[in-house]
Amino acid sequence: MIPPQEKYLHRARFFCVSLGLGAVCLGLMAQSSPRENKSPSSFKNLQVLKDVAPDQIIPAMQFVSASLGVECEFCHVRNAFEKDDKEAKRTARQMMKMMLAINAQSLQTPRAVTCYTCHRGSVRPVSVPMMESTSPYIGEAKDAGNGSERQNDNLPTAEEVLEKYTHALGSTSAVEGVTTRLESGTATFGQGPAFPVDILTKAPDKQIMTIHLPAGDNITAFDGQKGWFSAPGGPIREIHKADLEGARLDADLHLAADLKKLFTSFKVVRNERLNDRDTVLLFASNSSGPSLELYFDTGSGLLIREVRFGLSPLGLNPTQIDFDDYKNFDGVMVAQHRVISRPNRIVNIQLLRVTQNAPVDDAKFARP
Repeated sequence: MIPPQEKYLHRARFFCVSLGLGAVCLGLMAQSSPRENKSPSSFKNLQVLKDVAPDQIIPAMQFVSASLGVECEFCHVRNAFEKDDKEAKRTARQMMKMMLAINAQSLQTPRAVTCYTCHRGSVRPVSVPMMESTSPYIGEAKDAGNGSERQNDNLPTAEEVLEKYTHALGSTSAVEGVTTRLESGTATFGQGPAFPVDILTKAPDKQIMTIHLPAGDNITAFDGQKGWFSAPGGPIREIHKADLEGARLDADLHLAADLKKLFTSFKVVRNERLNDRDTVLLFASNSSGPSLELYFDTGSGLLIREVRFGLSPLGLNPTQIDFDDYKNFDGVMVAQHRVISRPNRIVNIQLLRVTQNAPVDDAKFARP
């Protein structure tokens, strides 16, 4: 039995939060060194996903893990992922074939049916309707106009929502005037102990987060083009392609001012009660990169939740970031409390210190 302290350290070690504010990277999938990750030979004994691009294998495994509520070792042999010793792995291959065939032959559309359609976080498919439900994700632009918008909600326009958000933060000039931000505080994984955390961001798109664990530092970084992460005792690994666009969003200090440049389509979907607050849901999309579901407080105009989606061959991997406890620093409101969630994974960050516009060398973000 794993002692409680060790259980949370284990979880923290392999819970890679891409840049502290976004996508979660599951490690331990590839049997390779970091520089081999883009080679098809990095993944051994691929059968169903053998024609999938190498940088999509990890997102696919993340999706399976989230859909069934399991960890890697449910299907895989530890440190020998290519082995077929476990019945669950053989079953998973058959289920993938069935799912892909249904989408291609019966529905003629990808991701209409996924692992989660039946499993809903359970190893065994869910066959009885649940009593409690929440509003489903939109996830893709084709779903944003499916009739969920209610005319009697007296919804604001997308332009009004974005203008109110920028004004709530301070102003466009105040937001764009921030060149660097150094943040420090604590991070917890679920109900575990708190660990010191430092987040360093530099405009236009660089960020590095370091969680100081007893066994060593857990580091996640994005240098504007590429991302990497490392855990205590493990090798440095690249952040896969599916999470790079999310990493870029997290590293954008001027995101409120840049949203109109980054996304070509905005739709106000509905009003929604969220965490005892009235919000308006704005859906942002473009022809490439992750779509966003943005929840703004109808009173203050501040962003209180962001949901985005990473593409995988089997379905979309959601990442949810909740923002709270805003405080003014140098004329700009900064959320001091952030909760980053993905299925089966959560990190809770409470900032204690924020410093802006201090000089920062680009070398800070370089991969060792």
